[in-house]
Amino acid sequence: MMKNIVISGLRFTLAIALGIIPHFAHAQTHSYLTDEELQKLMPDFQRQVDYWNQYEEPERQSEAKTFAENWSRRDPSIVPFLGKWAAIEETMNIYPSTTEGQVCIIDTYYTSEPEVSLSLGNVLNQRIYTDAGQVIIHQGNYGGVAWSTEKGTGIYVYRLIAPTEVPTRDSFSYWDYGSSVLEQFNAAGCIAEEFK
Repeated sequence: MMKNIVISGLRFTLAIALGIIPHFAHAQTHSYLTDEELQKLMPDFQRQVDYWNQYEEPERQSEAKTFAENWSRRDPSIVPFLGKWAAIEETMNIYPSTTEGQVCIIDTYYTSEPEVSLSLGNVLNQRIYTDAGQVIIHQGNYGGVAWSTEKGTGIYVYRLIAPTEVPTRDSFSYWDYGSSVLEQFNAAGCIAEEFK
């Protein structure tokens, strides 16, 4: 669902030019939603959260929070986002990185041809700005991935369900592009182990 999103809107070029987001300077420039656009999406975000609130909390949610809290000494800005987040046919695994303020995001899509992809994101003002042009917000156990297209804006809600798992060749063998994503994950300095 999310993989075909074409991003347009407010240019983030100024932030990159000023060095606010140095990790994205090498990446293609993307457009991000403005604060006003994000605010307009909040009623839709809340409707989706209310939907998920009908169900019991995942058993492993507390494990995910414990994993994330262990990172609070090293990089508190990323803590609220770490873990495995699930939607209807997608998961979003958010991992810490060796680069402060940066996270690694592995998305899986359970479509007719299961796919996996990796993106990097920087945490600024309690949001993740990804190199795919998306903005990820969080509210408690819920995360929203917001985007803008030529046809409008949207947000899709995920629920925290478990800690992230260490990606391996075996665990990625089911997914199209799995081995490539694993190589990218390791090359980008992504961390799958618990911080001691």
